[in-house]
Amino acid sequence: MQQPLVFFLPAAAPTTIATIQEPRSASDTPAGGAPSGTTAAPGAPQPQPQSAPGLFDGGFLWMMLAFVVLMLFFSMRRDSKARKEQQAMLAAIKQGDRVVTTSGMHAAVHRVDEKTVTLLFDTVPVTFERAAIARIVRDDASRTEQKRA
Repeated sequence: MQQPLVFFLPAAAPTTIATIQEPRSASDTPAGGAPSGTTAAPGAPQPQPQSAPGLFDGGFLWMMLAFVVLMLFFSMRRDSKARKEQQAMLAAIKQGDRVVTTSGMHAAVHRVDEKTVTLLFDTVPVTFERAAIARIVRDDASRTEQKRA
């Protein structure tokens, strides 16, 4: 026969009924006349127990909120900076430049219009949107000649 699986779960200590219920008769009250567990007068409000500080009390919540705001600010700043650099690169395209499109094709710029660019793939002209250009290819040889001059 198989033995049944037994799981042991930790549980809080059970409370007794006597601490939860109010006294029902005169014999249940202590000699002082007040019900057990109370220190104030019978008509006075009961003091509330002080709770321990929680995880989201006070400063921690504000610190987490400030951290999230800073992260959003820096990520938006980085994105806007990259967008400005891409727009400046697209505005600087001129005829004869070697470019790479977003699909990875290498070509030479044949003609530049306001919103479109005609690229030469070998001898075939193809028209693309300016936004389809990922980067301009610069030769290392032309850079070293420009530095010497």
